[in-house]
Amino acid sequence: MSTPKTLHKNLALHLLLSRLCLSFILVLVLSCNPFSRQAATANEDTRLREIAEQMEKYYLFAPEEGVELHSLDELPLLWQDPHSTYLKEEQFRLFTESLDRSLTGIGVYLEKGRSAAVTVVSTVPESPACRAGLLSGDLIVSVDGRLVLDSPLEKVVSLLRGEEGTAVKLLVRRGEQLLTFSLIRERILLPAVEQAVLPGELLLLRLYNFGGGAATEMSRYLNALDREGVRGIILDLRANQGGYVDEALALAALFTDGPLLQVREKGTDWQVINGRDSKVTSLPLVALVNRGTASGAEIVAAALKDNGAALLVGENTFGKGTMQTIVSLSYGGYLKMTTAEFASPRRTLIEGTGIEPHFLVPDPREQEERAVELLRYLLEQQEGKESYLELYLQQYEAKMASLPPILRDVQGEDYYPLRKLLALTGRTILAGTKPGVYSFIWEGHCYELDLNEKLLSGPALPATEDGVPVLLRQGITYVPLSFLERGLKLPFLH
Repeated sequence: MSTPKTLHKNLALHLLLSRLCLSFILVLVLSCNPFSRQAATANEDTRLREIAEQMEKYYLFAPEEGVELHSLDELPLLWQDPHSTYLKEEQFRLFTESLDRSLTGIGVYLEKGRSAAVTVVSTVPESPACRAGLLSGDLIVSVDGRLVLDSPLEKVVSLLRGEEGTAVKLLVRRGEQLLTFSLIRERILLPAVEQAVLPGELLLLRLYNFGGGAATEMSRYLNALDREGVRGIILDLRANQGGYVDEALALAALFTDGPLLQVREKGTDWQVINGRDSKVTSLPLVALVNRGTASGAEIVAAALKDNGAALLVGENTFGKGTMQTIVSLSYGGYLKMTTAEFASPRRTLIEGTGIEPHFLVPDPREQEERAVELLRYLLEQQEGKESYLELYLQQYEAKMASLPPILRDVQGEDYYPLRKLLALTGRTILAGTKPGVYSFIWEGHCYELDLNEKLLSGPALPATEDGVPVLLRQGITYVPLSFLERGLKLPFLH
């Protein structure tokens, strides 16, 4: 029986395999075998027993109890997640053929979400899918008239792949609309890293995926920064579907010396994955993320955020926080099953929720502009001027005549205007259930502001047991700098 190779699932149209270069002890968890031994043939019976053994050893979730299977066709009844499946030889061939960054298809990144439908996450720039107007969130209803709403992701991928120059017709659901797209398949070369020099000696590095050599290529760019006089970096992870996990970890380690990831496999506790002491640059960094930032790209974004190595700008990421394993079966076919989940270095779960950026900027046209602004403030702070947050607040002084001042050295600490800060990061404060009580959401956690008690309460607040004390000045609510640093975990405040 072959030994499974742990993979981080990055199932896009190009289907990049993922390698998890970690050493874990896989604990054997015994469970009731749900497979019937009355298979049609001896070979299939052996295959079903082999699948059962692999699931008992490695599958992260407990299979559905009381289910008896008589064939591979009924295998989906056991899965407890949308990412596990059985691959036939042709499906696996398409999987392995796409290890490089070249493919023939329409250039669309797909994901099997928590609903049954296969969903468009993003499109490859200048691809047939991009030119035709397919958008993130579109649900694939049919391919060439064949309904695929309940089909495995790999099956939809195989239908979309084909010879260069051939046509394919898609029916997709977008909200309440049904839309038809007629596309011609093309040979598409997926880049790894692209760079663009921006005014002010800033460098934009756009990373499309984590294929083989992505970290090495990024390292080459970073090692040339001194020669090129670059003062700050924007790392664009938008629409990055991930790829090899070891490439994602190696790339994150180029920017931070801190821990990179936490991983939990079946029967094990969470394990911290540390960096490789390979940090290349300490230049100010802003990372761009959106709904198409998934899998390995979320590993990088989470590591940068939790270690205070970058400011994140954009939208919540996709929310793919599990890893899969490919097992070659003795009597043909391959088993792909979820064997681990991962979280940020601070153990913030990513599956189903994604990573929330520091600055929520939904408009793609404004995201890069905001990143440039923030990077400029970080550089001014590095040159000994005021903190980037104060500079950022001052930007709006001309637009907002009533911009509240920052309160300096009140009982030994600086205080910042809460409502204005939330507005500048793309968030709002809401009225509560009783007078004088308000709330806001940060990273999925609810914080409550009680003006009657002059206290802010919520998860993991770095203050007294009762909450964080706030100040009221002329109707403005101020919060201490310590709360922004340790509670909201905003980096670069000094």
